[in-house]
Amino acid sequence: MKLSGLLLGGIVGAAATMYVSRKRPDMAARASGAVADMCAAAAGKAFSMMAGRARMNSEAMKSAPKPSADTAATSAAAWERIESFIESDPSVKREVDKIKAEKSAVAH
Repeated sequence: MKLSGLLLGGIVGAAATMYVSRKRPDMAARASGAVADMCAAAAGKAFSMMAGRARMNSEAMKSAPKPSADTAATSAAAWERIESFIESDPSVKREVDKIKAEKSAVAH
């Protein structure tokens, strides 16, 4: 859209508003009230959507698992089970040793 078209539309709109407000003041008042109501409804809807998102985020945070005191003990027990599994199967031990060797070669 060209700037001249925008300016012409603004001038025509302003002239139409002045004409309506002089000929029918009650109609202009109702139109401005309707516009104000639409803006208020849009603002209310936007606010409720933001509040709904905030509520969902807070509910998600509440339902997220929280670290507990027994986490370290559970983790240690899990690592012990993994180590015992690795030691019990020679093919798994070879693969683990191979992965460790590759990891240490990449790290250095």
